[in-house]
Amino acid sequence: MIALALILAVAVVVLVALPFLREPAATDDRLDAPGEAEERRLALVEERDRALAALKELEFDHRTGKIDAADSRQRVGPLRRAAAAALRALDRSGRYGPGMNGLERPELPPEPAPPPDEGTPPTPAPVPEPYPPPDEATVPAPPQE
Repeated sequence: MIALALILAVAVVVLVALPFLREPAATDDRLDAPGEAEERRLALVEERDRALAALKELEFDHRTGKIDAADSRQRVGPLRRAAAAALRALDRSGRYGPGMNGLERPELPPEPAPPPDEGTPPTPAPVPEPYPPPDEATVPAPPQE
C-alpha cells in the first residue's frame, strides 16, 4: 500500500514538473519583432549615427592636431555627404511620420490656459532702516582728561 502511494506521488510530481523540464520550442522569443520597414529604418539610423560619429572624431582629431587642416578638409566632404544622404533617406522613409517632409506641421496639443487673475500680489512690508543711518552717525568726542 505504501509502495503504491509512493509510485503515485512520484508520478504526480513528474507530471506537474514536466512543462518546466522541457526546452521551449520558440523560434523567436522577442515580443515585438521589427518588420522589414522597421529594420530598414534602423539600418538608416545606424548609418546616420556612424557618419555623425566619424565627423565628430575627425573634428576632434583636427582640433588636437593629429590631422592637419588640408587633410581634414579632404576627409570631411565625403562624411558630410554620407550623413546628409542618411538623413534624407530617413526623411523619405517616414522617420518623422507620414507627410512630414517639410510641407505639413504636426498636430500640437493646445497650450494650457493662463491661471485666473488673482488680483495684485501683496506688497512686502517695508524694512526699517537703522536709526541713525550708519553713514550719518555722529562720532563721539574722545574723553577729556
